[in-house]
Amino acid sequence: MQKLSEEKKKTWIALSGNIASGKSSVLAYLKTKGYECYDCDQINAQLQQIHMEGYNQIVNWFGLDILNQDLSLNKRKIAELVFMDEGKRKQLEAIMHPLILEKLMEIKKQSQGVVFVEVPLLFELGWQKYFDETWLIISESKTLLERCMEKRNMSKKAFMMRYQAQMSVEEKIRLADVVIENNADLMSLYKRVDDVLKRGCYE
Repeated sequence: MQKLSEEKKKTWIALSGNIASGKSSVLAYLKTKGYECYDCDQINAQLQQIHMEGYNQIVNWFGLDILNQDLSLNKRKIAELVFMDEGKRKQLEAIMHPLILEKLMEIKKQSQGVVFVEVPLLFELGWQKYFDETWLIISESKTLLERCMEKRNMSKKAFMMRYQAQMSVEEKIRLADVVIENNADLMSLYKRVDDVLKRGCYE
């Protein structure tokens, strides 16, 4: 990276997008360029490791039946529980979301320069208020479906359930500061990211 401009020396940027939009690919690319990057899904997984705060609260609420023989959380069993019961899903979110946000705020205090954080439910949770900028990665619904079927072995029905449960892309575009289209290949996506970086003087 080149020297940051004065106004960009410390900028906290959220990266979001609907399922299979390419936000993880953008985060991985930004990491190769030397930026400090974090992923809320990884933070969530860390908090659910044995004896971590998320793990303890989940076990206290859902009971010992959700544990594997090695005492780790049985993610498949938890997923089945929350998928079938809206109340259980909301309880799991009530446990994990505050813990993830608390961890993010700890990271923010210690971070320097431009920092990118992948936040899948950024706008659904209203977490954009905690960031200086928000970047949204978008793709046409047809492209999203093809990616999910090819790369995630997801059925069309399963995709539609996930896609329709998320906030509409139109609403997210209205809320986002930067919108990056991703309907082609990775090199095209990287070029668009580079263009945004240059325009915003992040490099």
